[in-house]
Parts: sequence; C-alpha cells; structure tokens
Amino acid sequence: MKHKILVGLIAALASTGALAQTNVTIYGVIDTTIRYTTNQVGAGGALGSQTAMTEGAFQGPRIGFKGEEDLGGGTSAVFKLENGFQGNNGAFDQQGQLFGRQEFIGLKDKSLGELDAGRQYGIAFDTLGNYDPLGVGNFNENEWEAFIYGIRFDNSLKYTGTWGPVTAEFQYSFGGQTGTTTIGSTVGGALTYTQGPFSMAGVIQQSTDANSNKMTVTGLAGSYVAGPATMYLQYFEAKRDAGFAKAASNSGGALANTSMFAGNSAASGLDRKDDMWTAGVLWAASPGWEFTFGYMYDKITNDGSASDGNISTAYAIADYHFSKRTDVYFDLDRTTLGGAEVAANSVLGFAGAPLGGASTRNGAAVGLRVKF
Repeated sequence: MKHKILVGLIAALASTGALAQTNVTIYGVIDTTIRYTTNQVGAGGALGSQTAMTEGAFQGPRIGFKGEEDLGGGTSAVFKLENGFQGNNGAFDQQGQLFGRQEFIGLKDKSLGELDAGRQYGIAFDTLGNYDPLGVGNFNENEWEAFIYGIRFDNSLKYTGTWGPVTAEFQYSFGGQTGTTTIGSTVGGALTYTQGPFSMAGVIQQSTDANSNKMTVTGLAGSYVAGPATMYLQYFEAKRDAGFAKAASNSGGALANTSMFAGNSAASGLDRKDDMWTAGVLWAASPGWEFTFGYMYDKITNDGSASDGNISTAYAIADYHFSKRTDVYFDLDRTTLGGAEVAANSVLGFAGAPLGGASTRNGAAVGLRVKF
C-alpha cells in the first residue's frame, strides 16, 4: 500500500512539475485607420479619391497562441498559431487560411538552436524586415517591397542558431508537387551580425515555379542606433526568369499562398530584375512620442515589356504611445510610378491597388493600435 501511495505521489509531483514548465501565451494586435487616398479606381475605371476604414499602417490585426514546454537538458518544444484578420470587418486575411499568418511546431535547444516546421515567414522577409523603419508596413503603399520576394511559405523547415553576435538562418520550403522535389520549393539562408548599436545582415533566397523558372533574391542590410534614433538602410536584387509565375492562392500549386508578386515575366516572356533600396529613421523624440521617416525605391528592368520603370514611396508617421500597448498615430505618404511602371502598375496592381494610369498616389491616415 505504501508503495502504491509513493508511486502515486511521485507521478503527481512529476505531473505538477511538467505543467509548471509549460508556458502558453495568448496575444494579439488590432491596428485600424481611417485613410484617405487619391487616384483610386472607381466604377467604370474612373479615378477618384477614397476615404475608407482600413487596416493600420504598422501591423496586420491578429490573434495568436504560442507555447513552450521544457523537455529538460536545455531543450524545449515550441509552437505558434497565429490567425490574421481584417481590422475593419473581422474577415479572415491571408487567403482565408485559419492560421494564415504563422503556424509551426518545433524544437529549441540552448546550444544547438531552433528547428521549426509549418507555415512560416520567408527568409528574405524575416531578415530584411528587421532593417525596415516600419518592420515592413501594412498599407499597400508602404509594404509593397515585401510582395517582390514573398512573405510566408507553407510546408517550411527553418533553422535558427545564434553564436555570440552571429545568427544564422536556413529555410527549405517543400514544393509538395508529385514527381519532383524542386518545383514549388523555396530555399534560402541568412547571416546576421549584431554588436552594440550596429547590426548588419545578408540574405539569399531562391524560389522555383511550376515550369522550373526561378526567382533569386540577394540582399544586404544594416542598422545603427545613435541615442534616440535608429537608422536603417537595405538593398536587395530580385531576378525572375522569363515566364516565372506563381499558382493561384489555395490551389495547392507551386508557390501558392506566398503573397509573392510574380512580376510580368510570364506575360512578357522577358527576364525581370528589381533593384530595391529602402532607407529611413525611427526617432524616439520624447517619452511617448516616436517619429518614423522612410523612403522606398525600386528600379525595374523589363517592367512588363522591354522598357524599364520605377516605383517609389516616401512616408512620415507621428506616433504617440498612451502606454506600452496602446498608441495613436498620423500617417502621410506619397507613391510615384515612373517609366513603364505607369502603365504596368506591376507591384501595386498585385496588391489590389492599381493606379489606373496615374503616376502618383497621396495618402493620409489616422490610426489606433492596441496590443494584448
């Protein structure tokens, strides 16, 4: 009898210890604005201004669940489930996927690093986003850079390891197509070096479409903290083979559900190249106030034809924090198309905001963000 009681007591204590070592967090963001923009396409293709309630300038609304269980010996199991929704009407975002923002499970070791499996951010987005003044924005006009290389990838393995000031990341996204291991796949790697106020990173990523055409992204980026200001600078080049294309969302085809802009290569039959620069500064002016200034410029070779084009966006945001979780802000931005891009509307056209032949769009917004 005593033996049975002792076994039961040990089992109960072991169960209690395991529960004590498991940590699950519910978190989220709601970021919503009232936004005014010019040169929107209305009924019959006519251009006009628009005032609408939209998602915010900073972050897409989300609710998430993340957890970590200590397995002993410095190893833990981790998971994340993150649903994205539209802040103005509550509808699902990210192609209607339930956990379209992120969904992965993994193992983490204090010495060996972390290996995760599931739907995850692409290596280019993960790396370059750390060197964007907004961390990649959320209006079409301040986040279009991310559509060039793709945002999230289904069926992904990602490894992250940190040794002193150096962090290495490697990603492989399975294409999942019958009879081939390359079609629909994406592979990439990145190195980041951070020491004191200085940080820099390099990244390479390559995606293969249904016809074995490739898009290759290479990039360099850096940031520097000087007192209350953080300065950002990045450059990347994206090359697409002639004919490069992606499958429709939720089709199960090659590169579906990536939010990747395939470019005009499929229609034009020409190689396309994007040379993209982003620069900006985040200035913590005083307790509660932050100001963000940014500029994005993309020089496009073979922009839907044998002609070249360009697209640029300049923005300024004044942000006042009531607390660590709640802030209100005002945004001004201007997007300009040049050369063949005026007719192609390539990047913003993909994002659902074509300029209808106009060469500029001005935007202004007031927003409220709450984190929980």
